[in-house]
Order: sequence, then structure tokens, then C-alpha cells
Amino acid sequence: MMERKIEIFSPATGNVIALKDVPDEVFSTGLMGQGLAVQLDGSDWTICSPLDAECSAIFPTGHAVALRHECGLEMLIHVGVDTFREEGAFEKKVVEKQRVVQGQPLLHIEGACFPADFPLVIFTLLNGKEFTVVTKFKEKVVANKTVLFVLTKEM
Repeated sequence: MMERKIEIFSPATGNVIALKDVPDEVFSTGLMGQGLAVQLDGSDWTICSPLDAECSAIFPTGHAVALRHECGLEMLIHVGVDTFREEGAFEKKVVEKQRVVQGQPLLHIEGACFPADFPLVIFTLLNGKEFTVVTKFKEKVVANKTVLFVLTKEM
């Protein structure tokens, strides 16, 4: 058997928030899997692919994107809480079944739709239990530069 190692980069720039502190029980209780959230700092409103993968789903409003890596890892990038109601807040940069590379823009957030507070970018590993996960991130993360997790799986 061979061990496969996958680095997962931050899809956004900002400050890391523990998943348990996300104000949505679907995420904070771990129901959607392990992960974290990044509180955007307003310097970059583009959400990028954290690794080479396929876009397995993108919600009609553009507030969430699901990715699937060739080794079977599935992840969800979800912007904000209750943001599915924000018509026109997200510009989709990919379509379902499209191959994406690490760092490629997945969606762009219209900052003017969030004047009061920068949204959270919630990042969950939907089937992370199938992998050995090592957390690498620090308090402040930069899109495409900071490694959040290193995953290994026996293949």
C-alpha cells in the first residue's frame, strides 16, 4: 500500500475562527465534518480552490462550492451564515464538473453586500474521517499561501 499526501491551502485571506465558534449549528457541531472558518479581512474578496480538484457542486446563489479530489476527499466551502438569501452577492467563477487547480478563483464576493461585517468563509472536510488530518494553520491565513491541513490516506 502507498500513502497519498495532500496539502490543502486556505481558500481565503483573514483570521482563523474555530468551527465550534461559527454561529450556525450545522457547522459548529461538526455535522458537516471537521474544518474551520476564516473571517475575511476585506483585503481580498475572491475565494480560491484550496487544491487541484473537480467542482462537484456549486449552489445557484454562488454562496457555496463543493470540491472533490481524485483520492475521494470531499470538501465544502460555504461563505457566511444565511447568505443563500443574498441575491447578487456572489459571482460564480466555475461550473459543476469543471476541473480546478489550486489557487484558481471559485467565486468572488460583492463586498458592498456585506457593509456591516466581513463574512466568514466556512471550510469543512465532508469525509475527513477517512483521512489522517494534520492541522497546519496559524491565526492569520493568506489565500493560496497558507497550508491549512495536510491529509494522508493509504491508497
